[in-house]
Amino acid sequence: MRLGRTTLLGCLFITSVSLGVEITGAGSSAIAPLIQSWAKKYYEETHIEVNYQPVGSGSGIRMVSQRMVDFGASDAPLKPRQLRRKNLFQFPIAAFGAVFAYNLPNADGLKLSTRAVCGIFSGKVKYWDDPAIAEVNPDKKLPHLPILVVVRADKSGTTYTVTSYLVKACKGQLHFRKPSKKPRWGLRNMVAAKGNAGVAAVIQKKSGTIGYVEYTYAVKGGLKVVTLQNRDGYYVKPSLEGFQAALKHVQWGEDFYADLTYQPGPQTWPIVGATWALLPVERKERNKLVAGFFRWGFTKGDGIAKELYYAPLPQEVKEKIENLWKRYIYNY
Repeated sequence: MRLGRTTLLGCLFITSVSLGVEITGAGSSAIAPLIQSWAKKYYEETHIEVNYQPVGSGSGIRMVSQRMVDFGASDAPLKPRQLRRKNLFQFPIAAFGAVFAYNLPNADGLKLSTRAVCGIFSGKVKYWDDPAIAEVNPDKKLPHLPILVVVRADKSGTTYTVTSYLVKACKGQLHFRKPSKKPRWGLRNMVAAKGNAGVAAVIQKKSGTIGYVEYTYAVKGGLKVVTLQNRDGYYVKPSLEGFQAALKHVQWGEDFYADLTYQPGPQTWPIVGATWALLPVERKERNKLVAGFFRWGFTKGDGIAKELYYAPLPQEVKEKIENLWKRYIYNY
């Protein structure tokens, strides 16, 4: 993949030093640790500042649609007709794994079957010692403690990813029928928090909780995470390798529209999502700056991504993104 464009980056560096160039972005909290880490290194090399606000995918879509930021970031891709209506184009940034984190004393290494997960999120499994949980954890003394489910309070792309998985895995058992950034959960034993960090904080503080977060937040928060039954029936732990395994099976559609959840494979983690960058079609000069940042990330940032448990995009996908930029940004 030819991503050099040395002359362009050199020009951007000179301009940024003299004018104090800043790129603004907002949206997904799931991708925030990666964008912010890339931004720090990118500033050291170019003196171009990338200011990213992790306000949630829904707010990111709204802010870029209203031209309040240079790019939005969403864990739920927009459909082609939505992009046309908003005069936006999109491309993926990286893939991530969403995990079920929990707070239960003396229960490290908890396994959850698909049956147990669907029971918890349908409201049928209400206590930690329910047979659906106990049957695959015979070595654990599970307490008769109510399960408190922690979900996102804001419109969330992480929620979209998790509900996409749940809809496929649970097949009609839930209170909703399709993926959503803010579904009607229909649960009585539920509390909501804003952002991945907010959900992680609630789980960290309150015993008996289980909720979903992007894996990096679970690692940083020192949270216990569930070993989960995948589509092929294997019990797998969340890992970079498991996230990358899901990417091998993804079919990227028109405008990079895709669903990464519940992919096949014995090592595949079942709840894998991606974050898409959203850019205004008409802002070609600003888009050159944004593309310069993501080009740097795609060529020099894979190591950073892996350290933070994000799966970098395959090379052929990066090449397709470069062709997209040529069509929308460098076509004059």
